[in-house]
Parts: sequence; C-alpha cells; structure tokens
Amino acid sequence: MELGRRWALETLGEYGPRIREEIAEMVRAEHVASVDAQEASGHRSQSVYGEFWRGILERFEQLGELPGVVLVRPGQAPYKIPVVNGVALFPWRFGKSATDEPEGVLFGTSDARIAAANLKPVAEQGVLDFDLPDPGLTAEEREFFKTLQDVVKLPAVTTGRLVVVAISSSVRGLHLVQWGEVTLTDDGNILWTGARESLMKVSYSRPASTAPTGDFTTGAVPQKLKPAEPDAVNSENDERR
Repeated sequence: MELGRRWALETLGEYGPRIREEIAEMVRAEHVASVDAQEASGHRSQSVYGEFWRGILERFEQLGELPGVVLVRPGQAPYKIPVVNGVALFPWRFGKSATDEPEGVLFGTSDARIAAANLKPVAEQGVLDFDLPDPGLTAEEREFFKTLQDVVKLPAVTTGRLVVVAISSSVRGLHLVQWGEVTLTDDGNILWTGARESLMKVSYSRPASTAPTGDFTTGAVPQKLKPAEPDAVNSENDERR
C-alpha cells in the first residue's frame, strides 16, 4: 500500500485516500483559475492572484459533499472548513516562491486560523449505508481500514487535530504543496507532528473497488466532486500573511 494513501486512511478514515487526491486536484485547479484571472485583469499588480487563498477555501467546502465530512466555521470567518474523522483540514497559502518554507511564516495571524486549531465538537451528520460514493479503496486498503475500525474507537469529531495543506505559489508557478498534521505553537508558528507529504504529483488513481455493489454494468456511477467556478477576484486583501 502506498504510504501516502495509508496515512490518509489512518488519519481521515475510509474516504481519506480519495480526499487526498481531491485536494491535490483542487489546488492545481485553483492555481490555473487564479493565473487566468490575473492575466485577464491586465494589472501589473498581482493582487488578483493574491485572492487564491479565498478561492481554495471555497473549493475545500466541496468536500462537505462526502459522507462523514462536517463543515465548520472557524470563529467569525466568511468560510467553513471540512472536519473529517475528527480532523480539521485547512489550506494555507503561506508563500510565493520555491524557496519559501511554511515553518518560517506565522500561521496564527488571524482569529480564524487560531480557531481552526481549536475547534469545538460538532455533531456528525448521519448517512445511510446505500447509494454512497465509492471511496476507491483496493482490497488491501479495505482490509486495513476494517482493522483500524476494530482496533481504534474513533469519536465522531475529535478536537485539537489539524491537518494543514501548505501551499507556495504565484503566477510563475505552483512551487510547493504539502500536507501533514500540525499543532500551533504559542508564538503562532506551525509545528509538524509527523511526516509530511508532497501532493505536487498526486493525481486521481481510482483503483478498482471491491465494494459489493453488483457487477460492473450495474449501479450508478459515483459523481466526482465538481470544481467550483472561480469567483470574481477584485479585492486587494491577501490573508496569506
């Protein structure tokens, strides 16, 4: 089993591997949309691309369409972030170049980010067992997930766990996309609590599913999450810092 998919399964549950791929695609799609919007504006200032942070947060809200994902508003933020298997997911554009590192940039510079690291418990919405989207697990991964369920008793939502998707990008390119679990230090920096994975080369794999859903000619085809249309970006406010 690929280490990245295994970590996603352990951390985020059954849909973790699919969420990992969705996130990688969302970041790439928002980068392309932001570059296109910047070029269309004709502005020398790159403030239009600077709205990337807002667009990627809106795309992350699409993960709420998956079973077991709860959308939570951190503080008074104008957006919601997904909580999966008790773990909050937060996309953070921290830099603009290939040499920028997330450890050297303050994360806790807004009330919303601080709140994201200290979410209150929320009720998980119940889902029915039929007509669910296929998580796309291999037989090995499905067996591993069953073992996790037997060994670990997971609450609906566990507070205090945060996975950050750290992004460094500009109109010149998408330089870094990596994710991992973090804690927020007293001085507002992030501290990685385990391994980090680059999502730069992650793409849809969709291994053959072993779910008992009939033969390959029956049943509805699971609908892939659709990328949101990029909103008009005309604000000069950039919450990266």
